Amino acid sequence: MSILFRITEPADDALSPSAIITARKLAALRRFLRSEGDRIGVALLEPDEYLGDSFEARVCPLALAAITSIFDHDAAVIAVIEEAQFRGRRIAIHHCPASAEITLCVALTSDQGLELDLAYGNAYALLEALAIEAESVGDIPVELLRARLSDPATPSRAALRGVDHYLPRLERLVASAPAHDDARFAWA
Repeated sequence: MSILFRITEPADDALSPSAIITARKLAALRRFLRSEGDRIGVALLEPDEYLGDSFEARVCPLALAAITSIFDHDAAVIAVIEEAQFRGRRIAIHHCPASAEITLCVALTSDQGLELDLAYGNAYALLEALAIEAESVGDIPVELLRARLSDPATPSRAALRGVDHYLPRLERLVASAPAHDDARFAWA
């Protein structure tokens, strides 16, 4: 089991746009993401052997019109891609075997995949190093996390617990947080 650390914002709780797509359009999207990823030198999609019924893909490095042209500029698809790019998020694709529908929506994962997914032991040690009560679920304001990361005692507490190598990734995650006061550092 593991605990995922990420940045949340109020828009995560709002109803995000979604679109129903066909299997042919999904295949075309996957081909497009692979070719564009090769062209720009960035992995936009996981290799086929790791893809299942649910997966995520990066869309922020690409032009909205280029992606939506695959779907004949469908308004629902435009809404999903635009929202994902605006919020700096990935898109999520889910195939429901029962209904055979393929749904495209905005993922909770950041486009750059900065979230930390740690085993319980490392997650609790990281929380303790940040002087946060070690619970499996929680959240704090991003500003409080910035203060904890800038505390001179944090690196030594992290080194003592063997989790100091996670601090640079945590700093990159915090740097990706939106500037508004509603952003929170959450774990579950």
